[in-house]
Amino acid sequence: MTPNSNLLDTDRQAVHDLVLSIADEMTRMQTNLANMDSSVRGYKQLVRSLERMRNHLLVAGYEVVDMMGTSYHEGMRVVATFVFDETLPTGSQIVTAVSKPQVNYLGELIQVAHITVSQNI
Repeated sequence: MTPNSNLLDTDRQAVHDLVLSIADEMTRMQTNLANMDSSVRGYKQLVRSLERMRNHLLVAGYEVVDMMGTSYHEGMRVVATFVFDETLPTGSQIVTAVSKPQVNYLGELIQVAHITVSQNI
């Protein structure tokens, strides 16, 4: 290991930390937009801005995984909180909230998602 490799690892971690903070904030914005009426002035511009941010991260090798509304299954690498929802079909488990998104860098997981799963089991 060369002395510069530690510096490179430190720099990479600093960039990862920044990207993870941005991804967390993007998730909060997406959650707020989901609770907003789409007729609110500026709504469409915010949606497009989030999409551009996601695309910029993709170009840099980062993928912010959108789990909202997806089915949950055992074995997912997530931190999950489960809540009962009798309005769901029996046996259903659906991701209904994301407090921290899953983030991958060049195909490798660098942040585990923190999600809420609504279920009727």
